Amino acid sequence: MSKSNPSSNPLDKLPPILKNNLYGNLCVCNEVLKIDIINAIVDGATSVAEVRRQTYATMGSGCCIQQVKRLIECLCEPDEEK
Repeated sequence: MSKSNPSSNPLDKLPPILKNNLYGNLCVCNEVLKIDIINAIVDGATSVAEVRRQTYATMGSGCCIQQVKRLIECLCEPDEEK
């Protein structure tokens, strides 16, 4: 059972595949952990540029941009039961 609760764990919004390897580098160029990117999004970053400013992710080759966008989509989506 899932409840819409503002104090719920933000990781609950992620599909199972995105919960894998939370403490591994999502951005390999700048060695930014996936959990650090998630924390930046939870703390208010709603765009790739904002995540970049807070974490330095996506500043290398940009190979992680799509993954960062997907995390933003999942974590910034309003809590709604579908």
